[in-house]
Amino acid sequence: MIQQKALNFNSKLGGSKKIQAGSGWLEKFKNRHGIRQLSIVGDKLSSDIEVGNRFIAELQDLIVKGKLTADHIYNCDETGLYWRPLAMKTLAAENEAVASGRKKMKDRVAILGCANASGSHRVNLTLVEKK
Repeated sequence: MIQQKALNFNSKLGGSKKIQAGSGWLEKFKNRHGIRQLSIVGDKLSSDIEVGNRFIAELQDLIVKGKLTADHIYNCDETGLYWRPLAMKTLAAENEAVASGRKKMKDRVAILGCANASGSHRVNLTLVEKK
C-alpha cells in the first residue's frame, strides 16, 4: 500500500516516470523514517465482565454496610523500574565490525504507590529492590 501511494504521489506531483517504488525503495524508506513492523499484543488476560460486575456489586454493598467514605477506601499498584541501564548502542569507526558488549543489567526496583479514593491521603512511594 505504501508503494502504491508513493507512485500515486509521484504521478500527482509530476515526478520522474522512472520511479518504480519497489521493495528496495520501501526498505530504505522505512529505515529513513524509523518505521518498523511490530506484533500486535493484546491484554495478557481477558477480563470476565460478569465476575467484574459481581465484584462491583459486592464492593458497593460493603461500602454501604460499613458506612465507608472515599477517605476509607485505598488502592495500591506496583510497577517495576530498571535502573543503572547501560547503553545498548554506540558509535564505532567504519573499520570496527563489532563493539564489545556487556551483560544486560538487571537491577530493578519495584515501586508501590498507594492512595485513598478521595486523594486526601497519599502514602509515600515504597521501593523494593529486586535482584
